[in-house]
Amino acid sequence: MRIFSSTFQGKHLSGSSRLNAFMSYAPIIAIAIIVILITLFILLLRKDRVDELRTKLIEDALWVEQNLFFQLRTHEENLERLALEISKGQDPEVVLTRLEHIKGIHPELQIISWFDLQRDEPLTLPRGYNAQPITAPLPRFKAWFPARKDEQLNEVLVDFQVPIFGANNQPTGLLRTSLSLNQLLTSQIPWWVAGQYEIVLVDNNSDRVIARRVNTALKTSELSYSMSVDPPLHGVRLQLKPYTSGSTSTQTLLIIVIVGLALFAIISLLVQYYYARKRQQAEHALLDEQAFRRAMENSMTTGMRARDLEGRILYVNPAFCRLVGWEANEITGLAPPMPWWPPDMVNETLDRHYQQNRMPTAQSFETRFQHRDGSILDIQVHEAPLINNQGKHVGWMGSIIDISSRKAQEERTSQQAEQLQKTAHLMSMGEVASTLAHELNQPLSAVASYAAGCLNLLEDADSSPDDLRSGLQNLAAQNKRAGEIVRRTNDFVRKREPLLKQEQLRPIVLDSLSFIHNEMLKHKVRVMLDIPEADLYVMADRIMIEQVLFNLLRNALEALKNQPLDQRKIDINIQTRGQYALIAISDQGPGVAPEMMPLLFQPFSTNKVNGMGIGLNICRSIIELHRGTLWYESSASHGATFVFTLPLAKHD
Repeated sequence: MRIFSSTFQGKHLSGSSRLNAFMSYAPIIAIAIIVILITLFILLLRKDRVDELRTKLIEDALWVEQNLFFQLRTHEENLERLALEISKGQDPEVVLTRLEHIKGIHPELQIISWFDLQRDEPLTLPRGYNAQPITAPLPRFKAWFPARKDEQLNEVLVDFQVPIFGANNQPTGLLRTSLSLNQLLTSQIPWWVAGQYEIVLVDNNSDRVIARRVNTALKTSELSYSMSVDPPLHGVRLQLKPYTSGSTSTQTLLIIVIVGLALFAIISLLVQYYYARKRQQAEHALLDEQAFRRAMENSMTTGMRARDLEGRILYVNPAFCRLVGWEANEITGLAPPMPWWPPDMVNETLDRHYQQNRMPTAQSFETRFQHRDGSILDIQVHEAPLINNQGKHVGWMGSIIDISSRKAQEERTSQQAEQLQKTAHLMSMGEVASTLAHELNQPLSAVASYAAGCLNLLEDADSSPDDLRSGLQNLAAQNKRAGEIVRRTNDFVRKREPLLKQEQLRPIVLDSLSFIHNEMLKHKVRVMLDIPEADLYVMADRIMIEQVLFNLLRNALEALKNQPLDQRKIDINIQTRGQYALIAISDQGPGVAPEMMPLLFQPFSTNKVNGMGIGLNICRSIIELHRGTLWYESSASHGATFVFTLPLAKHD
């Protein structure tokens, strides 16, 4: 640090001071020179090592070439000796025994064949190998053939053949052997050579490797040496590549370490100088950052609060202070219960804090705060674990949003929706009232008729009590029917809270049809019911579901009024799907216009002259209240289908 202090103030120093400042760089210069000299020394040693390796590589390559050549010459001599013995009339069994012995001690000899013009098939080792027969004229000279791939053995082989002469000095057969080049390298190259080099035989024409002996666990160096082995192997060269040694890697690593240490020393000195100059800039930047953070805190409209695991306040921003009416210095350090907690929510808030500490995950919840002036605020709180620089959970960081205005708006919206539902219910009441007269007319007329009949029976002295009893029973039945109609109508129009309970689905559908039965008869509309034989029970408010069915059936009826008589049909299909009952109401009317489909369930969207456009919206709200779904399906030809689901109830 003192070195760079001198340099930094050099322009204010005398000539002697400038010299001292220049000398302060001496350690860096000395380190650089030492690194250069050591690197040059190691590079020279490495060059000598490479030259030594190259010389040894050439010597070992010549040795391997001579060893392979000697072994191939040995095979030539063995076959020539056997061919001579055969020419002198040696017993074939003895010859085969000799051939088996030679093949057994030389694993590179994959195939040995004895061809004779007096035999149709050659004698071949290994037995069973399919050797191709030969035809006259037979060769008169021994010969090596180019390498080939044998498909039966899946090996690259080199063939060598020796002619067998008869008494008149004419060839009567030949001996042919096929050598595996891979086996040749394996058996004839000692381990101490194979452990130092990758040894391959390469085809000169295609540069294709036809045989190799390699240790795949080792890496080869860039050095290599090639030499021809032709003859006897036509068009083949031998190539050796030394494996990389640990000493080369060690030298390279040593150079890297030395250079790295030198660079580290230089960089360390430069970094010290850099930080000496930047320290003042960092201090100014810190002041600017603090000012920026303070400005950002003052401009935020969302309250921010940090507290420890015991609930003690660690930090609040001005927005939070404005929210509760307390100053930051009054709040910081406070422990629960807090002065802005409403008295009736103290226990609930404390329980929530304890639950949060047991489950340290990000949470969001609504609560209420009491301002210092006594007003109550609806609050949305988003809290996440506060983690320190050691990764330990030390508290909670929360954002506080005043949602009082939003809650008030939601309340107004809820009241408006309830009012719309009441309006729709009143409209349904008007239509139900019109059907009530038709429904009551028949049972009341029957009551009057049965009453008159009973009076006549009383005046008739010959009438029996059984006739009178039958008339009174019929009168009572019609009176009960009229009372049932009035009861259902009263339940439908009565205002009450939703009551979800176990209900059988079939009676709900049939009762809903009864409200609109007369209208369907008037317009000659047929109803096709497809209801499962087994009773289906759902969790529902009976009156609300009847209102949904009534609205959907009424819409279907209105769509069919102007249709031909053969198309005035409503299909009601009920089935189960998983844990839900699915109710579909289909008509053969004109369907829904494409431009109305996106607005179908939105309030006040209708194409009817006298419609308000709230029926389907209310129906969907009722179904969603029952945890079901209401949707529209268009038919491929014409008509419309409205489908809704209700959760099934378990029935004992």
